[in-house]
Amino acid sequence: MNISAIEQPIEQQHTGKGNPNAILIFDTPLNNRQKLLLDKLPDPDSRVIVPKKSVNMADLSALTAKTGCEFAMFTKGSERLIVRGNSTKVNIDIETAKQIAEQGYKWSGHTHPGTDFFCLEASAGDYRIFECFDQKSMVIYNSKGQYRKFDKRS
Repeated sequence: MNISAIEQPIEQQHTGKGNPNAILIFDTPLNNRQKLLLDKLPDPDSRVIVPKKSVNMADLSALTAKTGCEFAMFTKGSERLIVRGNSTKVNIDIETAKQIAEQGYKWSGHTHPGTDFFCLEASAGDYRIFECFDQKSMVIYNSKGQYRKFDKRS
């Protein structure tokens, strides 16, 4: 029988750093990429455009777990527009959504603070904003990193 040596102690294999659920339950820190993004979004209505490969919806879920705020992500080509909201909404109205869509962005998704099934539901307002974009689906993430995909209403 061949037994190989363990290269790293168990404690070092996974710290939970940057994991939305670990942030929410154990107050683990954001990872470095998430910290940099949050620094660029200090207040509600803050906006930043970043490279597509530098952020995903799980990152926004982690930011929601840390701050209790909603975040929205819009994607165009190789860039993403991230908008910080407050504890109840991201301040994107129909006119703003139409402008973002006209610039070529798709609504990748957004976050809702909370941990239960109901916070993964799209609101009537979410569906109204969704109608401004020429796409079939988007996602909502909660503070735990769980998500639900939504299709346009027929």
